[in-house]
Amino acid sequence: MERYKNPSLPVSDRVDDLLGRMTLEEKAAQLCGNLAVSFMEDGKVNLDALRENFPDGHGRFTQFSLTGITDPMMIAGIANTVQRYFVEETRLGIPVAFQSENLCGYPGAGGTIFPSMLNMGSAWDPELLEAVADVIGAESRAVGINSAMSPVVDVSRDPRWGRTYETFGEDPYLVSQMGIHYVRGMQRHGVGCIAKHFLGYAESQAGLNCAAERIGDRELYETFATPFEAADKEAGVTGMMASYSEVDGVPVAANPKIARKLLRETMGFEGMLTSDGGGVARLYSTNKVVRSYEEAGLYALKGGCDTEIPVGGAFAELPRFVREGKLPERLLDEAVRRILTIKFNLGLFEHPYIRLDQVEGSMSNEASRA
Repeated sequence: MERYKNPSLPVSDRVDDLLGRMTLEEKAAQLCGNLAVSFMEDGKVNLDALRENFPDGHGRFTQFSLTGITDPMMIAGIANTVQRYFVEETRLGIPVAFQSENLCGYPGAGGTIFPSMLNMGSAWDPELLEAVADVIGAESRAVGINSAMSPVVDVSRDPRWGRTYETFGEDPYLVSQMGIHYVRGMQRHGVGCIAKHFLGYAESQAGLNCAAERIGDRELYETFATPFEAADKEAGVTGMMASYSEVDGVPVAANPKIARKLLRETMGFEGMLTSDGGGVARLYSTNKVVRSYEEAGLYALKGGCDTEIPVGGAFAELPRFVREGKLPERLLDEAVRRILTIKFNLGLFEHPYIRLDQVEGSMSNEASRA
């Protein structure tokens, strides 16, 4: 048995062994996201499309709940079919992550939908929110989702910002406590949380979404980074999401001062930092800080962003930059190590498939609605 397949070994040893077996293309694949449209055809999984599009494995499929939004049994069956390809047909058998937006509940048939997080924040009851997240985590995991793009722990002090209702409000302590308990409830079920949006996203100029921020270093850390650090130190959050916005003129997705120095060195975070949806592409299309989409992937990884979602078109080109001497392979390995560590810790290597006989019994019921 290969060492990385031995569950009795420490996760760090398993990661080292697996990383040492991977080609550059297999490493880059773990940093890429994609959508279900890449393998779905007429409501069914197209295995030939999986084989053609993902021969080296893959990191995550995002917005996965939309695949079978009308039927939880359908999405669970799709998850097993897709996972079986990655585990049984790819060279190394690395499971893929299924990711969803499920802030207020599993967003599909059979899911319990709860009030917005601004309403939850107004309850001033972190334990109640943990019970809510417990339900969301159980229902999400029942259909195969093991990665949640939540909670939103932005400190929101300007109600003009259109995403204020997604936040817990304006108080850093309240936001921190709610975030801690949300993460605990979700991750109890093997659903890794991605806290967002790192960093200062809600404090954009004039309340405009994605606009630049004008925040000093002390306030950026002590006010806006505090809920993220709390989610990490107190609840072990698996990931964070880089915001679309600029800090001091540099987009967070390629900003080493934020994504490496503050997040890694000062805060000590060891988990994944992912782009927001299309955040890497925006470095070229909107922010104009690079000369091409492919170069956006290079600068995002060098800046501290580990994965690209929803589609990893630029990150798929990273092996070329390594071969050209423009990207140290150790930086690629550093990001891949974080992704593999999360997958091992979530138990995906030992339990990649969903128990279909338990799906319906795990969805919305009287207790969760109450």
